[in-house]
Amino acid sequence: MAIVQFKKEISTEIEIFAPAERIWEILMDFAAYPKWNPYIQEISGEAKVGSKLKVYMKPEWEKKGVTLNPRITRLEPRKELTWKGSFFFPGLLDGEHSFLLEEISGRRIRFIQKESFSGISIPFITASWSIEKGTMRSFGDMNSALKKKAEKF
Repeated sequence: MAIVQFKKEISTEIEIFAPAERIWEILMDFAAYPKWNPYIQEISGEAKVGSKLKVYMKPEWEKKGVTLNPRITRLEPRKELTWKGSFFFPGLLDGEHSFLLEEISGRRIRFIQKESFSGISIPFITASWSIEKGTMRSFGDMNSALKKKAEKF
């Protein structure tokens, strides 16, 4: 019997008028997240492929916030940071979270934040439009805060 795998992707983007190096420096300074990031409020761990992180995020729809322990799957300086983790146990609700930087010009970067969800609980979660909408707003809040911080120098 084959297990059906459900998928859902959420993605936001913003243009930031700062060099990729500046944006990357902010994203990699995990210790500073509590000072500027309204969504991902804490990250600890080593920034290298295969490393496990401890990530505390406070999406709009979750009053207490949630702590995950994802593993970094892709890391390309000034271009991409991606981690993958699971809620409760693998296969129930897995998430692959990415920060992508695309250069438009030397001091103009498109920052993309996305989450690719998979697992058997996807049909139940996506039935709740408020969770998806709230996650999109949380991504947008972080994107705006990153833009503000990166453009202020």
